[in-house]
Amino acid sequence: MSTGVKVVIGIFAVVMALSMTLPSLSAIFASSSSDQSAEEESSDAEATETETKTEEASADSEKKTETKVVGEDNVPDNDTLKSLAESNVSTAKKFLERLDKDENNLAALLNLGQTYMNWGYSANSSASTDEEKAYAKSLLDTAIDYFDRYLKLNDSATVKIDRALSQYYAGDTDEAVKALEKICDEYPDNPLAWAQLAYLYESQANTDKASEAYRKAAELDADERYDVKNYANQRLISLNAKVDSVSDAGDAAIETTDADAQSELLQKLNGDSQLGF
Repeated sequence: MSTGVKVVIGIFAVVMALSMTLPSLSAIFASSSSDQSAEEESSDAEATETETKTEEASADSEKKTETKVVGEDNVPDNDTLKSLAESNVSTAKKFLERLDKDENNLAALLNLGQTYMNWGYSANSSASTDEEKAYAKSLLDTAIDYFDRYLKLNDSATVKIDRALSQYYAGDTDEAVKALEKICDEYPDNPLAWAQLAYLYESQANTDKASEAYRKAAELDADERYDVKNYANQRLISLNAKVDSVSDAGDAAIETTDADAQSELLQKLNGDSQLGF
């Protein structure tokens, strides 16, 4: 067999071998292309899902920052009430944001309760119309709600006292007195509770019970740890002077004297003595 023939036969054999392997190579490349396409589709899907989650998280974040604050939108046409709203809304929002992240955040619940109690008390002091009084009451009711949420998670005599005061400022004197009497039973050694109870008794013109409660408060704060002793003794002196004044002037002077005492005590309890706030 000549050399040329051998070369032709060799070339023919190579061509046949390649033609037989082409289908398998095609399958390999097709598989590789398919895998790459699948990877690309999967990557696109993951990117879309991530983008969707990011948008949802952003939407949730916007919802939280848009949380409405009680007392923000329905402020009566009263310059003092508007000013109070401006100064308290930002504070309330700050603690509401913390509460959005953790509904059982004790510090946020306590601060919201105290913020609304102060706000409601100040609003009530400036309210003259039915609309303005209803507005102030809504703030104090909100304070009570936050105090209740706090007390479900943690017992506190101070928070219970603040809750009772919020009831009083909201106009529910009888329930406030009952609440403070119960607090004094639960915490008989708490001078703050006795001082607050004495104040409510005095606001009801119940001089005997007020004097007794003031004496108890002064006795329990003998070391003046709570700054209650001096306050209670001052109120006892004032009560005695009021009794003497009423005895000398007659019954006609009782209502005026009691009204003046209530105004004085509210300022004292929420100012110098720091008993209320």
